[in-house]
Amino acid sequence: MNIRFLETFIWIARLGSFRAAANKQHLTQAAVSGRIAALESEFQKTLFERGHRDLRLTPAGRKLMQYAEQMLGMEHDLREALAGSSRLSGRVRLGVVESIVHTWFKDLIRQLHALYPELEIELTAESTLRLHDLLKRGTIDVALQTDPIMGDGIRNLPMGSMRMGWVCMADESMPVRSGLQELVQRWPLVTFPRGSQPHLALVQLLEPLPVDQARIHYVSSIAASTQLIEAQPCIATLPLAAVSRQLDSGLYQEIVCEHALPDLRLVASWRPDPLTQTAQAVIGVALERMHHFAAEHPGLALPPARHACLRDLAFEGFPLDCACVLSVGLLDNLYTAPLA
Repeated sequence: MNIRFLETFIWIARLGSFRAAANKQHLTQAAVSGRIAALESEFQKTLFERGHRDLRLTPAGRKLMQYAEQMLGMEHDLREALAGSSRLSGRVRLGVVESIVHTWFKDLIRQLHALYPELEIELTAESTLRLHDLLKRGTIDVALQTDPIMGDGIRNLPMGSMRMGWVCMADESMPVRSGLQELVQRWPLVTFPRGSQPHLALVQLLEPLPVDQARIHYVSSIAASTQLIEAQPCIATLPLAAVSRQLDSGLYQEIVCEHALPDLRLVASWRPDPLTQTAQAVIGVALERMHHFAAEHPGLALPPARHACLRDLAFEGFPLDCACVLSVGLLDNLYTAPLA
């Protein structure tokens, strides 16, 4: 059970409509409907009576409302008691890759500002390889990127993954379904810089094919990839979550290929000498945002394994306080009661 879904449920009950709750939470109406459908599926109960003019709670909905308000209140109290939100200040130098910038980064910054209003964030958006270099040189404190950094005393924590796909313009001249060899022979491919995780995955897929010379464009940003596929007939390997709006609107399409691209792994990396409280806070909230994003986009992203995440946090010296508990979603399972 996702506590953010309960928050949406509460707003619908209070405001009396799905649309009002969507506006209140800055969500689409489809996302709000999906959250309620997930809760109803989990509890096997209908939560709202949908009349012609008004929206009312069912008996099960009224019972859930009591528990949901208690859980949201406890979450707020736990944050205040353990996170030390009003006291945490200073500066954290944060590096992120574009895959995060285009998906849940805005929510990360919004939550950090709400929890730690005095915290100053110095942001660097770069490629994974560039972030590796910056972290090794001590120019940034935390890197949210795609590959573990080995050596130099740097620690790494898995953050989950994003689904990759073959993406092109939704045009009659482009295929909806294709074999990999046909893709390579007929269209140029667009991928991330040499040595990056997506590039190495593409090379591994192409290696056994009897293709003399693949036409590959290497770009350093998602924005450059989208510019290329809009400028000429070509196919890009992209995190689907980063271009979900274009896919949903019908501007882009995903090509169903017999050779699926491996998921794009996300990793939080930092120097533990020392691991500052501000860096702990950023990593904990980043894990929480990834969990929420994956819960709301199950076909586009996967969170890290919950128990592995807790084990790794403890091993790396994180205090299992509010931020870390919330980050691995334990509150989602702490308080459950059967709905009669």
